Amino acid sequence: MKQMTWLVVVVVLGLTTSACGNSEGANSGGASSGGAAANGESAGDNAANQPAVFANHQTQLDLLQLAHLADVDHHGLYIDFGTPARRKYTLGNWKASWISDRTAGTTTFTNMGSKGRVYFNVDAAGPVTLRFRAKSLVSRSVLLFLNGNHALESLRLDAPGGDFKDYDIHVPAELVAVGENQLLIRAGVESDTQAQIALDSLRVIPGEDANDGGSFSPPVQRELTTEMRVGNVQRRALAVRAPTTLSWYVEVPRGGKLGFGIGAEGSISSNANAKVYVTADGAQRTQVFSHGIGARWHDALVPLDRWAGQVVRVELVAEGATGPARIGWSTPSVLVPTPAAVTAPPARNVVVLLIDTQRADHIHAWNPQTRVRTPSLDRFAQEGALFEAAQSPENWTKPSVASVLTSLYPMTHGAKTDDARLPAAAVMLSEVYKEAGFSTASFIANGYVSDRFGFDQGWDHYTNYIRENRDTRASTLLHDAGDWIEQHKNERFFVYVQTIDPHVPYDPPDEYLRQYDSSEYGGQVTPRQTADLLEKAKKNPPEVVFNEADRTRLEALYDGEVAYHDHEFGDFVARLRSLGVYDNTLFVVTSDHGEELHDHGSWGHGHTVYQELLHVPLAFRYPAGIRAGQRLPETVSTVDIGPTILEMTGVPVHQSAEGQSLRPDLRGEVPPGPSVAFSDFLDDRRVIRAGRWKLIMRGTNSTFFDLQQDPGELHEIDGAAHPIAIRYCRIMLGQFLGASDRRRWIDADQNPRGNELHQESAEIDPTLRGQLQALGYAGGSEGARACTTNADCVSPRTCREGQCRQPGAAAPAPRAP
Repeated sequence: MKQMTWLVVVVVLGLTTSACGNSEGANSGGASSGGAAANGESAGDNAANQPAVFANHQTQLDLLQLAHLADVDHHGLYIDFGTPARRKYTLGNWKASWISDRTAGTTTFTNMGSKGRVYFNVDAAGPVTLRFRAKSLVSRSVLLFLNGNHALESLRLDAPGGDFKDYDIHVPAELVAVGENQLLIRAGVESDTQAQIALDSLRVIPGEDANDGGSFSPPVQRELTTEMRVGNVQRRALAVRAPTTLSWYVEVPRGGKLGFGIGAEGSISSNANAKVYVTADGAQRTQVFSHGIGARWHDALVPLDRWAGQVVRVELVAEGATGPARIGWSTPSVLVPTPAAVTAPPARNVVVLLIDTQRADHIHAWNPQTRVRTPSLDRFAQEGALFEAAQSPENWTKPSVASVLTSLYPMTHGAKTDDARLPAAAVMLSEVYKEAGFSTASFIANGYVSDRFGFDQGWDHYTNYIRENRDTRASTLLHDAGDWIEQHKNERFFVYVQTIDPHVPYDPPDEYLRQYDSSEYGGQVTPRQTADLLEKAKKNPPEVVFNEADRTRLEALYDGEVAYHDHEFGDFVARLRSLGVYDNTLFVVTSDHGEELHDHGSWGHGHTVYQELLHVPLAFRYPAGIRAGQRLPETVSTVDIGPTILEMTGVPVHQSAEGQSLRPDLRGEVPPGPSVAFSDFLDDRRVIRAGRWKLIMRGTNSTFFDLQQDPGELHEIDGAAHPIAIRYCRIMLGQFLGASDRRRWIDADQNPRGNELHQESAEIDPTLRGQLQALGYAGGSEGARACTTNADCVSPRTCREGQCRQPGAAAPAPRAP
């Protein structure tokens, strides 16, 4: 996570003075403010003008634009269904039947099929009232379960065809969790496609008595963001009526400050007050601002250095006012200092080296404690910028490489199963560079990244060593790539090399094996049989069991492959230097996924979403545009490689790209937006990494890890102990999973069509199957094929546990993600 020295601590203690006791120009709570300029008076009526106190800063998170990600508490938490705000409470539509968001007149609502899940936070122990505003479409009976199997009162809705109506459910204190709560809503009629009920809103009201005398005015999403004129200045603002708290969960960037304005339309009660609180897990809620609310904008800039690198909850509180006056929070933003302008010439060429099956923690540059000797990669990383927390979007080759070469998430490109084909409509980097006038070449040693699966688009020179029955060692691929570059060194070129040495079968030269195991081993592990052995060891029950000597030999074989590849990589770099192209070439080193070496009781890849499979190396080198020696802590994805290299070579990023350019990171700037990465596997696992935190959804079960304290993911942590961190992960993952357009997944408004790609499949004929098996893919399959019925599987396989399986093959045992 981002680290920052504590520069300023802003803690406002004992601010109980009423608004009339504070002047509009006062410097309150450590915030920079004051005078007409600070209140925007000199800006005239131009709503686009930023407050003067924001000078020399740029927006890192625009909280006004992210209003849909805020919790709105007005006499209790208000969940507005049918709006973009709904996604963060329902994990998008993940493993539920939220069918559609609708609007009828001024009412927004969500249609639900047989079941829906709602995740919401409760800050204090005690009973709550759940107030559903709902109506029946088909089913009148609604069952409710809280935090597992705790059955609540059932709802009995009025007959279908009626209007929305409030229904209260009282929940005793012993069933309410402090922190995150999960509510399961089940309709009496089972259907995931036909809408059973419609939900307008859900209120979570503290206490048993939820009577508001009919005076409650719902803080609906459509009225939250608006134009407000305070004094003679009009601005875009978040308009609320007191008492209301708006809460965002954010990861504070280095140098971060919270900027905002506060004011009210017309006359307002003298006791109206604005406060801002920041809370981190395990720490006290800290007040950082307090000021009376008046009829002029009061602008503030509050340092957040104390929480740099932490996930916190930021609360904007409007309290004390009565009557109909609207209070506005204008331009609420997380700001960072504006960086100095940096100019660099575009890189002339690009080389992307993807080392198949390379764990990040078995390279010294990423893990100084590893025993593996990787001097060439270490030197390369030191000459450029290394990302410490790069994630792969998948745990096996085809979907992961497809994401690297298209900048599309696996859920978009769909090349997720063994017979899936990358759609022809997916735009590959090779196509973009070829159209831009670059010569393009690929040197690929994995049979899944082949013409049969749609990866031969846009290349002037395309080579798949498996399909052509050629030697797949790094020495061969890198030598051939060097020959091609030598022939095209006077042209602009884009070269993609995918070596496969750390992949099974593990068979390094003896000199590299002896570096890690010099014993006189006589066990069952032989190099060329490692693929078959690992496949048998993964079965349930296992057909092969390894003893300690076997495990030592297997890891030594893997590490020997890594060390051998590093030597060949060093020779390749030396050749590029001799050709005079190394320093004007943007060079990227990464991997598609890692490898499990009994970390969680198994071997290989394509089966879990632990970090040994998802954490991959990622480093960039380009002397004219990247400062050497950088270790960048931001969480990023290999989906981001495409936009980054296109931007750094001066080539427009294709409109379909879903990744984000990492160029700001490489310049040493604070990147805009949240630093999170998403991964998945088939249709039953979804993952978010946010700095030190990792949330895994396997079906409807959550697993939460602190990667800083537990990088090996050996100890699942209770989200109740970290309510802010898990809520942040849940909000971001819900927004992503609910997005129809992953190019702008964070936005409230989504293009309903997004990236529409027709899913394609390829026939795995006997020749291709044999080639994949020779490389170690048992049955010609590295990733399982997803299914719902036997008809989805190729005979003789049948559908069991959501995957196509051979007759007699054991179904997967229940296991951690």
